[in-house]
Amino acid sequence: MYDVIIVGGGASGLAAAIELGLESYDFNIAIIEKNEEPGRKIKATGNGRCNITNINAEGYNEIMAFFAGIGIVTRELDNGWVYPYSESAADVTVLLESRARELGIEIITGAEVVSVEKTKENTFEVKYSFKEGKSVYMDKVISNKLVLATGGKAGPTLGTTGDGYNMAKDLWHSIVTPVPVLTSIECLEWQSESVPDARILAGTRTRGNISLFKDKTGKFNENSKMFEEAGEIQFTKYGLSGICVFNMTRFMRYNKMLGETLGQFLIKADLFPDSNIENFLRERRKKALKGERISNVLCTVLKSGVAEYVMKYAKQQNIEKYGKTFPVDRPVSTLTDAEIELLSETVHTLTFHPTGIRGWKEAQVTGGGVSLDEVHEKTCESRICKGLYIVGELLDRDYPCGGFNLSNAWLTGILAAKDITGN
Repeated sequence: MYDVIIVGGGASGLAAAIELGLESYDFNIAIIEKNEEPGRKIKATGNGRCNITNINAEGYNEIMAFFAGIGIVTRELDNGWVYPYSESAADVTVLLESRARELGIEIITGAEVVSVEKTKENTFEVKYSFKEGKSVYMDKVISNKLVLATGGKAGPTLGTTGDGYNMAKDLWHSIVTPVPVLTSIECLEWQSESVPDARILAGTRTRGNISLFKDKTGKFNENSKMFEEAGEIQFTKYGLSGICVFNMTRFMRYNKMLGETLGQFLIKADLFPDSNIENFLRERRKKALKGERISNVLCTVLKSGVAEYVMKYAKQQNIEKYGKTFPVDRPVSTLTDAEIELLSETVHTLTFHPTGIRGWKEAQVTGGGVSLDEVHEKTCESRICKGLYIVGELLDRDYPCGGFNLSNAWLTGILAAKDITGN
């Protein structure tokens, strides 16, 4: 019999357990973790550096007070991202586990929850299986309070495989369909039959603005723009990646039941956002050096692979719009006004058609989860099942890159613990 059982030994589960231990030394607390060690996903955050929070994150002061209280020294970068001073996610994980054990919290690892149930006595019964050698055994624990901190479905190799959704359903909660977010995008232009073939861009990175448009009718004008962000755009062997692209995937939801598809989205990239390249091209046409060619001019503002693709794209657009061939690499002095306008349009609104969003293995975060309408925002206690708390990525709440999602995990765990202890 425990006062509190926490299912999941990730960021939100460990934060809840430690805060409980700090707030009340009398509480008997257990974490049930299906991996052989807690905090596996924490170790992978921030490319192993652990971007633990952001100065603009909700609950920033509470999170920083929590880490200061357990002895983690942090450093803040110019962009507001906050890391442990050692910039080691492994060190953070070890310290969190150590602090939990020092506070007398029992951590049961290698334990996979089979069922959760609210009993007639208003306690929670959690049954789990575990292995010893080649044999599988069953056990159960009972508690007055239950915290579900299982995470979502992103990163299944680290143990987050969506187990918590069934647990929440068994305790009468509804689930907003989980989708992978903060991940890369596959695009039509990378398919072998595409002209031009965007696979020549693979491995190239460039800074620019990325925009997302959504329109069922195919009229992708400014009124249909739903996202825009500047950053590094990474061209992969299958499509687009990079932090700005990751953040864009949070807005690429569609309802198959209503006949919606990814085809209602369009992506545009501005590869020269700091100025109008049309003016630059007109200037070079007037002052062109002897032998100066279009490719020479474009390569002063674009990486060579990107410049090559832009010229091929403009050529294809010219054929499709006007039935004319666009002589690509010729003297810049021979460019017509129409060709300059076409090149400028290509550079500022290079268009991509999404065909797929990379799956759970590559996604950093889960979109969807337990409906927020069914949970008290300030305490994370269920509105449906008294004594049940739902925290972290299991909730239908996701944020952009930069430490915000990990902040949500720490904060919700802390809020649940404070409510349980009445502090």
